Amino acid sequence: MKIQSVKNIIDILENSSLSKIVQKSNQINTLNEHLKYQLPEQYKPLFRVTNIHHKSVTIDVKNASVHQGFLLQRAFLLKLIQTEFPHITQLELRVNPDFKSI
Repeated sequence: MKIQSVKNIIDILENSSLSKIVQKSNQINTLNEHLKYQLPEQYKPLFRVTNIHHKSVTIDVKNASVHQGFLLQRAFLLKLIQTEFPHITQLELRVNPDFKSI
């Protein structure tokens, strides 16, 4: 019978894939709330941060008109994002036809 060494449960949980998913989800929620706080009231129901990946952020928008408006404000949005996440250098905007405001 093989004897296994005792492992700290905290170390196991911190390095688990579930932990990484929770951390990423928390980052997305933090950024979403940060942008909703900084942008004018009329923009709040029109977008949602959907992904943070390395140096890129993906934002889903409600329709093509909103997409164009956000494209015009891309540099401003990137600056807002970089106040919370300085490593972000790219912003991807996607039109999501199934978009539903939270």
